[in-house]
Amino acid sequence: MGDEFKLPSKKAVIFWPIGTGDCTTLVLKPNETVVQIDLCHLEKADDPDEPEWPVIDQLVKSLPKRNGRPYLALFVLTHPDKDHIQGFAELLQKVEIGELWHTPRIFRDQSDQETLCDDAKVFRKEVHRRRKAILADPGNIKSGNRFRVIGHDNILTEDDYIGLPDNCKSRPGEKITLINGIDLSQDFQAFIHAPFKDDQAKNKNNTSLSLNVVIIEGQEYAQFFFFGDREYPTIKRIFDITEEREKNKPYLYWHVMLCSHHCSKAVMYWQDEEDEEETFKKNVMDYFEKYARKGAGYIVSSSHSKFTDGEGDNPPHKRARKCYEKIVTTGHFICTHEYPDKKNPVPLVFTVDAVGFGFDDKRQKSKGPVGLAALEEARGGTKPPNVQVGFGKY
Repeated sequence: MGDEFKLPSKKAVIFWPIGTGDCTTLVLKPNETVVQIDLCHLEKADDPDEPEWPVIDQLVKSLPKRNGRPYLALFVLTHPDKDHIQGFAELLQKVEIGELWHTPRIFRDQSDQETLCDDAKVFRKEVHRRRKAILADPGNIKSGNRFRVIGHDNILTEDDYIGLPDNCKSRPGEKITLINGIDLSQDFQAFIHAPFKDDQAKNKNNTSLSLNVVIIEGQEYAQFFFFGDREYPTIKRIFDITEEREKNKPYLYWHVMLCSHHCSKAVMYWQDEEDEEETFKKNVMDYFEKYARKGAGYIVSSSHSKFTDGEGDNPPHKRARKCYEKIVTTGHFICTHEYPDKKNPVPLVFTVDAVGFGFDDKRQKSKGPVGLAALEEARGGTKPPNVQVGFGKY
């Protein structure tokens, strides 16, 4: 299983079949710059009879080399739950990681240290190693020592963190085009939606890093939305706040959206203080539908294929799936463990090239990638702002 898979030779976003967890790879510059958002590497994935893919093994084989080692330019952790960080200790051992992105939560959880899984503890230890290296020589930060803490938190004003250079910190409403010290503005933008300043008091799910990633190839682009494990109140807030700021509205659009919390119904079924029971929140689904790029609009559920709605069942939830399927074209909701079928799942690969956004759907082998140029009239919506020479009509 997976022996023949290689990272694409064009810009791409890959969603791996790794059970119920998040694990996404971004190829921003083929054979040069690769980014990993979250990780879920399961030991049983090493068993060829199991459908999960051993992601670290695949990365070690496919990543570009630097100093003779597999090189990952950036690892992004949305939040330190086990199903988003599992295998990090092994990844750190086998791969050179240029930069880490994370929220302040990884600094703050001192009292919760024992509740962190082993891989999250390794991540935390590595972040603190990098923090010390940066503070020792803030004017000369090297690959392998870089990190970026994303979000507001009072902890950043404390003695151990106050000296961090500005290029190690970002906040909601900002764009990032630097990865491991390299300007990739011709290829990539990451717009930060969350965590908000008051998220630090919430549970781990609702402190998740939320990004709208734009991958650019010449005059073409595609947008990918990541929410981590956020639930209805904070996802709705992302749309409410961003709609109020006209210049940021383009970063609400999406060609591909990764379901928050592995297709959890908590995204659209919620009990507010004034509610007697959990109710359907149509407004958040309206937001999703409003900002889906016309003609594209793929929703990915990173999960096993058993969708249930029993009392207390963990995601993926059948009710959530039905809601998502109503707002996209038939077949554009895809579960990672149903693609192209349940018996032999393979990674979903979305590409961006000179033709535009593409998805070579292995369920429909007669159809090739769909270029955005062919959908120009249908896609509609505001385009990302012109931020560089060569961004052309956008």
